Amino acid sequence: MITLGKGRRTMAESALPFTSQGNRVGLWLIRALVFAAFFDLFVQYPVAAPYAVALGASSALVGLIVAAYSIANLLANVGAGIVLDRWGRTRPLLVGLIATAAVVAGYTLVRSPVQLVGLRLLHGLVVAVLAPGAFALAGDVARTEDRARVMGSNGAVIAVAAIVAPSFAGVIQERGGFHTVFLFDATLLLIVACLLWLFRAHLRPLDLGRSITMSDSTRWSTLLRQQFAPYSTILGFTVALGVLVTHVPERLQALGISPAVRGAAFSLYGLLAAAVMISPVSGRLIRQQWSIGAAVGAGLIALGLLIASGLGMSSPTIVEWATLFGAAVFGFGFGLLFPAVTAEVARRVPRQARGRAFGFFYAVYSLGVILGALAAGWLAEFGGLTSGWPFLAGALVVAGGSIIPLVERRVREEAAV
Repeated sequence: MITLGKGRRTMAESALPFTSQGNRVGLWLIRALVFAAFFDLFVQYPVAAPYAVALGASSALVGLIVAAYSIANLLANVGAGIVLDRWGRTRPLLVGLIATAAVVAGYTLVRSPVQLVGLRLLHGLVVAVLAPGAFALAGDVARTEDRARVMGSNGAVIAVAAIVAPSFAGVIQERGGFHTVFLFDATLLLIVACLLWLFRAHLRPLDLGRSITMSDSTRWSTLLRQQFAPYSTILGFTVALGVLVTHVPERLQALGISPAVRGAAFSLYGLLAAAVMISPVSGRLIRQQWSIGAAVGAGLIALGLLIASGLGMSSPTIVEWATLFGAAVFGFGFGLLFPAVTAEVARRVPRQARGRAFGFFYAVYSLGVILGALAAGWLAEFGGLTSGWPFLAGALVVAGGSIIPLVERRVREEAAV
């Protein structure tokens, strides 16, 4: 390192753009990437099944069409992590954004359900690089002391996308048809691709000078051992999330409760999560110890599911209010848990393995949602659509996940002694 003089920055420091203005530009660009990736995900929720029906798909084929995206995405996330570590972040993200835009625009050309299945599989494949790439970038460019705050702001962007995208899709589809929704989504992805190309210089990682032994740090067994606690925690959360998004609509509909309550519940969940993620509370708690933030968040998520279950009550009025309050508590817990876990995933690996780490992270994320949705369906069939059993089961799973970070911390403290 060459010093230019007293009171002046070193050449290495001056080469790093993430000190003031460059920091803000790079972080806002990453937020745009996160928003585009998750807007593309959430905008499909209200339109994928109806579009399949409009093309003449049977009920079984509709289920396959909806699931095809998640299946392909689950498998592709791991491969996306390898690509991100081997070829860097910017090029795979650019290719992913452009390819996803092309596939989404291609939905307007589909004429049969079989064609739609093929495009859904391709969509899940090409989009797989976006979320891991954006979060790996965030881990690369954020200072260690700022990482929890940066991950929290990215999580808040996801919550905003979860609120905005489904409502937007419903309104636009009603007024302009399915094709308008797809073309808007494709246009947004292309705009973000252009921004990424124009401002890519602001995404230079902070730890360019670090070197590691790739054969050890990127080995899958090593990665899984390093990330066991964060991955286990996020798996417990996503199982709970799969239960929430599957059973809340079914239960409210079976009880004859207005669909507006369902929308209000998910809006409360998203708004509370976003508010907590951008608040000082989340960052302060995580800076002290990630395991505390994750455990408290997971505990609140479990509590939210217990409240949403109605605790054995069957009155529609009680269930309605319990669902709203439970969703709010669930969102508060998510607001604490998500930035804690993602910041810890980034901290535990060097830059050269961060793509793999987040690729596997999002594979676990997708797997948990799928398992939670399947479990909710089976338990609802067993106990009835109006029962709270799925919520109780989800609460047990996420409560178990909350223990793992604390146990890991205790084991490490004892080993240090």
